[in-house]
Amino acid sequence: MNIKIKFGNEDDIESIKKVSTENLILWIIGKSEEEKIKLNMEDIVLQCWVINPEKHSLRGYPQYPDSAVVMKRIPEMSRKKGLLVGNTTAGYKLSELGKQKFRILLIENKIKTKNKTDRTVSSMDEAPYKKLIKTPAYLKFRNGLQEQIVETDFLYFYGVNWHNKSSVIQGKIKNVNLIINTFGSKDALLKEVADFLNLKFEKTIKSLLHEK
Repeated sequence: MNIKIKFGNEDDIESIKKVSTENLILWIIGKSEEEKIKLNMEDIVLQCWVINPEKHSLRGYPQYPDSAVVMKRIPEMSRKKGLLVGNTTAGYKLSELGKQKFRILLIENKIKTKNKTDRTVSSMDEAPYKKLIKTPAYLKFRNGLQEQIVETDFLYFYGVNWHNKSSVIQGKIKNVNLIINTFGSKDALLKEVADFLNLKFEKTIKSLLHEK
């Protein structure tokens, strides 16, 4: 069989081939939607096989794809987990929940790829970034729980509290914004979180800085 990978560059493929079958299916369908390429069940099976033949080949026959694993996963992802919409005939698309998971997968994959190739960012520079992506605000936003983000999450994200002087708060917010600007190109979600917090807690920011 001479099947080609329909999308993604060499770095993308090298990194994505190591993910679970479910995440690989998410990536394939998400990428096909970006490229406006329609894939049916057979196409998805073949793309999983050509990206990671070790995991998706018939045992003892690496030259042939094994459709069983993928064809079992897709109905689960559609009916049980709500990640996909569609059917075997018309093909599948990502649901809203699937799109959220796809976006997270892209971010995580991009970070892994960049960390392998980009030596300009030291581990010391990455430390505050890693702290930000472990904050409750980031994790809730990533999991679609924006309505659960409260003021304490906002304060923790910027590392400030009501007892700090306004000059200290201003400096800390500026430092966090510098981190966001530095890592925003590889983690677009971080910028989205900051924009969401700044909009939702605009009055809080003004009160902290004693602005009218």
